[in-house]
Amino acid sequence: MNTQSTSVSVLIVGAGLGGLSTALFLGLHGVPALVVERHPGTSTQPKARGQMPPAMEALRAAGLEKEFLAAAPPGRPEMTIVIAESVTGRVLHSITEAMPDFGLFSPAPVGMVSQERAEPLLAARAAGLGADIRFSTYLESFTDGPDGVTAVLRDTAGGETYEVHAAFLVGADGHRGRIREAAGIGTHGRGTLGENTSVLFEAGLDLVLDGAAVQMHYLQNPELPGGSGAFVSTDTPGRYVAAVEEPTDDAHARELVRLVTGVPGLDVKILGSTVWSTACRVADRFSSGRVHLVGDAAHVMPPTGGQGGNTALMDGYHLAWKLAAVVRGQAGPGLLDSHDAERRPFAEFVVEQQYANMVQRTAPHLADDTVAELVDAASALFGYRCPAGAFLPEPGDGVLLEHPAAPSGRPGARAPHVVLGDGRSTRDLYGRGFVLLTGSRAWRTGAARASERLGVPVAVPTLDGDWTGAHGVTASGAVLVRPDGIVAWRSAAEGDPGTVEHALRTVLDR
Repeated sequence: MNTQSTSVSVLIVGAGLGGLSTALFLGLHGVPALVVERHPGTSTQPKARGQMPPAMEALRAAGLEKEFLAAAPPGRPEMTIVIAESVTGRVLHSITEAMPDFGLFSPAPVGMVSQERAEPLLAARAAGLGADIRFSTYLESFTDGPDGVTAVLRDTAGGETYEVHAAFLVGADGHRGRIREAAGIGTHGRGTLGENTSVLFEAGLDLVLDGAAVQMHYLQNPELPGGSGAFVSTDTPGRYVAAVEEPTDDAHARELVRLVTGVPGLDVKILGSTVWSTACRVADRFSSGRVHLVGDAAHVMPPTGGQGGNTALMDGYHLAWKLAAVVRGQAGPGLLDSHDAERRPFAEFVVEQQYANMVQRTAPHLADDTVAELVDAASALFGYRCPAGAFLPEPGDGVLLEHPAAPSGRPGARAPHVVLGDGRSTRDLYGRGFVLLTGSRAWRTGAARASERLGVPVAVPTLDGDWTGAHGVTASGAVLVRPDGIVAWRSAAEGDPGTVEHALRTVLDR
């Protein structure tokens, strides 16, 4: 072993969506991270596709919105998502047609980028913000102590091992990773549900598709093995993925592709296949000591609904500002307790929603009284209320979700999208630091004093337009919003300016 050791603030193991997102947003908050990944580079498979507006808001704050929009696959900038008998067969239900207008709840568009293209974009921006990303690097072991984490890393190309000391370790090493178990964290949920095979193939299907950039067909067809399957377009024209039960050989795979597409005699070129497991599993805790979990290391879900990648990316977004605040001495260690309190209930909700989607779209035979009721897309994406965490709670009804068309503005909820007089959204104000929404001079004074005393910047923007109703305050009230766009505290009307400092101290464990 190399006797020289390196010290870093945050060591992130895994350069997937969760790990790279954490590194990106740590860099945005002024804390460069060390990221290690056992593979030689980012993903070479499309994997997760699509970014919902909350993820695109986060990417906009990081300066990546334009890059993600430009990286969308060719075709009409829309998604076609249906339940059907085959790609060319009878449509049983159109999921996209049932989607609400997300523009009512967010200023950001929907992204259509695959994981294969998203990861290099995240990695490049994270590196530009100071992250040190090392591929072909394996975590051999780690110890979590009172003064930090000591990790033993191995360069798989050269074989050299060396130590790294970090204040915190982020486990982003996926569902097959070892960090969660090594940290003594178990899992709960439905467990492994079965195995599928993704067959990558080329075929001339342009004439039977509708020209949308993203095509996703969930299939219910008794002629398919198990009676179900899926079809997904990729970033490369003429190249697609069929998800089916494992074919016996290429000839069998070609026949299954013809069943999936509904085109007998289709000329199919098989490029390869990948076997993967479908599972519903959530870590019992998202944090243990100085170790924090994100992405598939924390939660594994069926792909139906497309929220696995979004949840991983947003894990990093919500965790990074907290890690950065503790590393920079702006917050006490108790702030990091909120990672589990806030993100685990959301993950449990999303995992069960994805399972319910799977039952509805490809496995109706699994329907029973344990399947969650499907929640409307707007509430699922924009309406989550953290049941506990880094905010000053108000007496409430314990409801986990609200509809964004009638936002409460309560602490622990997503700060609502309100279009201001200059055309900006209040959501465009968030992503980099604390923001106080107010029209009161007294609250402005309180924010300035709190910022000076605590060494924590608090932006107080000039607001043109009626933003108060959606936030549940009056014109003389105030709303403190965290860097990740979650309401931290509010006062319906003018009060003691020192309350702003109290709110910040409470949130930051000061």
